Order: sequence, then structure tokens, then C-alpha cells
Amino acid sequence: MTKVTRLVLISKVAIALTLAAFGVQASPARAGSLVLVGGEWAFPGSGGSEETYGVSIYQKIVDLAGGTAGAKIGIISTASSNPPRSAGFYLEDFEILYGDSVDVEYIPITRDTCSDYKNDPNSSVVSQISDRNAFIFTGGDQSFITDCFFNEDAATQTRTDTALIESLRQQFDKGAVIAGTSAGTAVQPSEPMVTNGESYEGLRDGPVSLVGSPPFDNTLYYNPLGGLGFFEYGLLDSHFSERGRQGRIIRLASDLGVNKAYGVDENTALVVTDAGTEAVNFSVLGQGGVSIFDLSEANVGEKNSYWTIGGVTEAYLNEGDQFNPLTNEAAFGNKTPITNEQSGEVPLERNIFSYFDDELGTWTDPRAFTETAIALFNSTETQAFGQSLESNPTYGVTLTKSPGATGFSGTDSQGNVRYSFEDLEIAIAPVPEPGTLLGLFSIGALGLGYRLQQKR
Repeated sequence: MTKVTRLVLISKVAIALTLAAFGVQASPARAGSLVLVGGEWAFPGSGGSEETYGVSIYQKIVDLAGGTAGAKIGIISTASSNPPRSAGFYLEDFEILYGDSVDVEYIPITRDTCSDYKNDPNSSVVSQISDRNAFIFTGGDQSFITDCFFNEDAATQTRTDTALIESLRQQFDKGAVIAGTSAGTAVQPSEPMVTNGESYEGLRDGPVSLVGSPPFDNTLYYNPLGGLGFFEYGLLDSHFSERGRQGRIIRLASDLGVNKAYGVDENTALVVTDAGTEAVNFSVLGQGGVSIFDLSEANVGEKNSYWTIGGVTEAYLNEGDQFNPLTNEAAFGNKTPITNEQSGEVPLERNIFSYFDDELGTWTDPRAFTETAIALFNSTETQAFGQSLESNPTYGVTLTKSPGATGFSGTDSQGNVRYSFEDLEIAIAPVPEPGTLLGLFSIGALGLGYRLQQKR
């Protein structure tokens, strides 16, 4: 323990004793838990078959809320365009999984009606919140949630609290679980809240600040006032690997000066225990993983009048892995370092940001960025390259194993092989003539240039 740390601890104790002597209670540190799902949470209900990874996330929420005997769960589907219908899916799932042994109810906070009661501390919905110890925010538009839980003024870009958010904070401070999926996850950070957009447009044009619900296009919009504020550790994004959102969260974090950003894959949960305290811990549960980006040593530049960045590092964690956001240290459970790398170059990924095809109505090459990174750690190569499917400009991505980079492999609870890694370096910049030798050389030189710049 350093001298500074000892002085801080002594000061905290002295303050606490002084307050106690005068009969003043210090504000309680938050000790609630978060279960943040990246969307496409696999439901056992609605006639579908039971999906093991998705069910494990339900079980985690119940366990954190005191088990079947103690959990009192509220479903908040404010983000949905049809809140009662959305809430009904979750009520059905709990019924299938637990029957009557878990207390679950719908908390009817809707965008159409919340202005009538959101500032009334004696309303029936505030009473419901005060009676619950776990909450699940469903998917949809995260801006609908902030519109109901705050009094937002788009013109002045300011907000004030409502009785709804005050009641929810009180429950969280008492140890309640707050869970979310898709928009219900994206709404949780205290940092600015991403509300819309795709990686390519975000890299090319940069983010746009907007309080309220954004237009439905590919522009990277964010709410500068943040989300509900329960996740205090950086930016947060969902549907992450599947929709190639690495570019949009890196650009947003860089422009806003935020050093940490987290992306949660689909049917996957980032579990945060003891949130807001020195005992905070992150773990991962479910089918995919969680990407953690560190921009503390990133370098922003310009090439042909377009934005570029290098020096970003990424860790990718999945089931069994843990992370301490205060020390930035990851632990990889029972996984072992990858040592049996295959020789040969990692193929160029020509759709690194998983372009959405309007005609097909689907995401093409989902998980392309993440799978390219995993392939690199399973190879003897030190670099892998990708490029955007979109052109004018075509964005190139260089992935580099830094000197301390390590890949890990292991088997999860379902017997599936899982791969994690840490200290992957990322550089992004426009490249000429995608797929040509000149284009590839440009991408490779980009990564090398940023490493040399960092060494200086």
C-alpha cells in the first residue's frame, strides 16, 4: 500500500467517525448488481425450445436477487413500441422456467403515459418499484427510457430527475439487481449513451449529439446526458460482435475523450457485482463474449481528410472470464494460453464491420471483426487485416499482437470451445483500392506507423 493510499484511507475513516459523532449517516455506497445482455436473449417461451445459455442468464438474475424464495422481479418494457406485449414474453419465460415460485410482475411505464406520473412520488408505479429487488429493462429504443425516467430538455440539453429514477436508485443502493437486454443494456451507463448508427458511417462522419429519439438511419447518434447511470465504467454497447459495432464505439469513445468502452455480444451477459464499490467485479455469462477497449494511449490522426486512429487495445472475454475495471486486470478462469498456433496468413476480411443488407434484411458476415481477431491469435502471424465493405472511402483495419498479447482457449459449461484474448492492438484508417497489394500495404503500414509512434 502506498503512502498516498494510506492517507486516503485514514481520511475516509476520520470523516466517517466525525459524521458518526454528530449522528450523521454517510451516503451508502452502491452495492447493487447489473446483468447486461447484448440483445437476442434466447427465450425458452413462445413455443420455442429451451436454450441453455439464455436460461443461465435468467438463473443468474434470480440468484442475485435472493433465489426463488427472495426474488421480486419487475419487468420494465418502456423501450418497446408495444410495452405490454414485450413484457408478456418475459412473464411467459419466467412462468415456464419457475412456475409460481418466482414473484414476477409487469411495471407499466410507457412513453405514452409516463408524463402523467413520472414526477409523482406517490404513484402506483413508484410503489411497484419500491417493492421490487430486481428489474429487467427490455429492448426497443433506449431514448424512450430516458424520456420517462428523466425530465429532458432537448433544446438546452439538460435533464432533471423524476420520482421514477429516484425510486430505482434507492432500490439499487439497497442491493437490487438491474438487468437489461439490447436497449435495456445500452441505457445503463452514466457516460454518454449511444442511441443509433453503424460503424462505417460513424468512422467516416463522426458522432452527432442529440437528446431524444434519433432518426432511423445509419448516423452515429448519442445522448450527451448519458443513460440511467448505473454502469459507471465507460461507454456501453449491445448487439456487438454480430453487428460489427467496433468502429462506432471506438469513434464515439475517442471523440468524447472516454478511455474505456464495452461491447456485449448477443445472448451474452456482462455481470457486474458490487457496482460502484471497491469490490466491483465483472464476469461474463452466455453464448458470446464482451469486448473491452482501452483508448488511454490511442493516437488520432487524419488521412486524405478522413479520421484515423491507432493505439487502441482490446480484450475479449467470455464465459468463465473476469475483469476488474478499477485495476484493468483480466482473469481467464480455467482457460490456458494458446500455444498450438497454425502457420499461414489470416485471410483478409472484406466485410470487417458486418454490413447490413437492406434487400436481404440481415447482417452479413456477423462477428467478422471478432472472428478475425480470434483467427489471428490461433495463427503464427503477428498481424491480420480487414476492410469495410462500404467504399468512398474504404476503411482498413489492422489487428496486431502487441508484445504482451495473449490468446486463451478452454471449454465452457456446455462443452463448447471458447477463445479469449487480451492486448490486441487496433488501427483504423482509409485505404486505397481495397483488395490490391497497395491497399494491403497501406493497412499494414498504418499499424506499424502507430506502433513506432507509441514507442517514441
